[in-house]
Amino acid sequence: MEIQLYQKNKHRILYDADHHAQITEHWFNTDWWQENQAIINEPDGGRGQAFFIKPDKGTELVLRHYRRGGLIARISQDHYLYTGLEQSRPWQEFRLTCQLAEMGLPVPRPVAAHLYRTGIGYQADLLTERLPGARPFSHYLENPDPHLWQATGQTLARFHRAGLNHSDLNANNILVNDSGSVWLIDFDRCQLEKKPDSHQQEWQKSNIERLKRSILKLTGLSVPPANWFSLVNSYEALLKDG
Repeated sequence: MEIQLYQKNKHRILYDADHHAQITEHWFNTDWWQENQAIINEPDGGRGQAFFIKPDKGTELVLRHYRRGGLIARISQDHYLYTGLEQSRPWQEFRLTCQLAEMGLPVPRPVAAHLYRTGIGYQADLLTERLPGARPFSHYLENPDPHLWQATGQTLARFHRAGLNHSDLNANNILVNDSGSVWLIDFDRCQLEKKPDSHQQEWQKSNIERLKRSILKLTGLSVPPANWFSLVNSYEALLKDG
């Protein structure tokens, strides 16, 4: 990757020049993409909504606007306190995703991070490549095939062995493509911990418990589906091998 910085007025963009030679502020304006008839979908609402975009050249992209959740969203839905570019959420997520990609982990290719200054705060967006044919793991929770669950557990173990502490590991942040390959997305507020040993760390246990709660919520079950144990067993086996 050749990382470049673009600056214009209140806009700051960190982007991969190997992906596109120049990315400007227009790339983060959904009205601009709409005028160019390049938006593939309309988001269905909610926090973390994303647009799928098809530029004239190259692969399809995912444009995600940073939005707050919880009680603080009542005060400000998409403004964050500015304390410097490197401390901003899009910069940190972009750089972390680049690191994970360089480790050979299955993540979407990061394309650009955008920050727009608003007084003492900022608004932000992130562009990544869209994974062809990928659907959230949440679509497969009633799938009786244990192999997909095992592959998901093995993928999570790979990330945990690399030290990734995912702040929001849920069934919608795990993607499965047509070939059954498993990917992880959405690394906002995530971080790399010190490389773990063969004993499961508390943050790893917390990630897996968060995923279990997500599955219970989505399925409406009081106990995890039977294949949950296929996921956990394959996860623990690969984690210990590390």
